[in-house]
Amino acid sequence: MARRTAWGAYVQITNALRQRITDGTYAPGTRLPGEAALCAEFGVARNTVRRALSTLQADGLITVRTGVGRYVHDPATQPRTRSEDITANLRQQIETGHLQPGDPLPSEAQLARRHGVSRFTARTALLALEAASLVTCFHGKGRYVRQDVPR
Repeated sequence: MARRTAWGAYVQITNALRQRITDGTYAPGTRLPGEAALCAEFGVARNTVRRALSTLQADGLITVRTGVGRYVHDPATQPRTRSEDITANLRQQIETGHLQPGDPLPSEAQLARRHGVSRFTARTALLALEAASLVTCFHGKGRYVRQDVPR
């Protein structure tokens, strides 16, 4: 039985991607192409691409955000998750006064529809606001901007 890819193909892919990172083709903080795109570009199986990407991750050149993608490592600007984006958006609305103390926040279902995410992701965003003491939750009624939020 003949091999479909050359032995050590992942090493060649690793080296090609490493070169793109060091020469600035993939700048710090940018998202790498997805596995399917890399498979098509290099003509290899997904496991080969994953092995190359794992090597780059182990070398500290890329970071993985589960459900988001792989990014060129940049400690200054780490990519945010979808829930972090939602949290930041709601926080800004509270801090700028668009959402006043006592105003209700959108429900998990409304946030999920608006941002195209799961209810779990929306809930995670709302829980982060609760942890930051910006909103309070009344069981069965919803979440509201706290009355004592500093401006």
